[in-house]
Amino acid sequence: MSFFTCLRAGLCACLVVSATAAWSSDTPSGVQSPPVGNVTNLSQFINRILDRNPEIQAAQAAIDAARARVQGADLPIYNPELELEGAKTAHTDFYDVGVGLSQTIDIHDKRGAQEQVIQAELEATRSALSALRQTKAVALLDAMVRILNSSEITLLAKQRFQLLERFQALAEQRHSAGDIPLIKVKLTRLAVAEAAMAHAQAGGELVEAKGDFFTLAGEPAPKELHLPATLPAHLPDQSSEQLASTHPSVRQVHLLALAARVQINASDRTRKADPTLGLMVGREDEANKLTLSFSMPLQVRNNFRSNVTIARSEALQAEQEAQQVYRTTLAQLQTARERYTLVSRAWHVWVSRGQSSLKKQSQLLEQLWQAGELETTEYLVQLQQMLDTRIAGAELHGAMWRAWIKWQAATGRVFEWISNPVISMPDVTATSTD
Repeated sequence: MSFFTCLRAGLCACLVVSATAAWSSDTPSGVQSPPVGNVTNLSQFINRILDRNPEIQAAQAAIDAARARVQGADLPIYNPELELEGAKTAHTDFYDVGVGLSQTIDIHDKRGAQEQVIQAELEATRSALSALRQTKAVALLDAMVRILNSSEITLLAKQRFQLLERFQALAEQRHSAGDIPLIKVKLTRLAVAEAAMAHAQAGGELVEAKGDFFTLAGEPAPKELHLPATLPAHLPDQSSEQLASTHPSVRQVHLLALAARVQINASDRTRKADPTLGLMVGREDEANKLTLSFSMPLQVRNNFRSNVTIARSEALQAEQEAQQVYRTTLAQLQTARERYTLVSRAWHVWVSRGQSSLKKQSQLLEQLWQAGELETTEYLVQLQQMLDTRIAGAELHGAMWRAWIKWQAATGRVFEWISNPVISMPDVTATSTD
């Protein structure tokens, strides 16, 4: 081998080793995030965004309307009626005049029955707001996790692309000098093209996550996103049935079913006729006149029992829908628990074994290549595998967070977590990378 060939090989080794070292130094080995500070900041941040969300504001307006209906239902349903009459007797100078009042009596307590329905609907509306806030909070956390994880993967993919691009440039130079064949240059070109596609894909996922955040928040994602520092190694041993029964979405549909059941009684009372009593005083032919009246609708042609049948059918429909929501929530709980357990176990294996082994492999590759015991092509293949493994570790970290977010969605207790995060497993944190 000539002196210039040896010199070029040495420069190639120095550049690749320095690039690899830069990769190792820029990449967070423990996946540590910036200090979170006061964790309630996360709760304040999410609640501030949710309070300005149009859907949540619309749900709050629905609650205000339901409150107004409750106030209206407390008032009597029948108002008194005023009646005036006057007539001139033919061929005389006398006028017949009278004034009267009539009042329909709510003898079946329709007002009380309707008030119960509206009160039940108010509780269901409040529960709907709670369920909506849970859903939006989970979606917001999911977008934040995706932004953090996609930023990390994008950075790793960019570093991989830059490293392989430099390696390609050196391979082109060595091929021009006649040191390596064209087939090896083509291999480096393929590796660079693949790295470019992976970098573009990671960047696209980051843009999509930021777009989802903007849709929910109405503002761009801040440059620094913070999440609680740790995640639990194991989920609490709680009954899935109990968690499902207290889920905001399940509570909402159960309250809707309750309102539908109450509507049966209200429909039955509404169909019943109420009497109307009247009193009129006046003069007729210069004589005082007092008239008492009584009227009652005769429900002969239509007794309105069909309304009660409709109410019963709608109540049955609401109960069955509530049962289905409970089953779905229970299945989501079991699935989320199993998913988190699997990903948590894989993450522990990666943290305890994979990361340390990867560092040793990187150092060994450098030593073998510098010593000339490893061919350039094989070094490129193993180096790319090592970089892919780093990205796979970051993807596993993101899967860990997404599994946790799905668990929070399944339990419906996301606000309890962001206010009191569990601290039991180090090195499971989210990192924001620009």
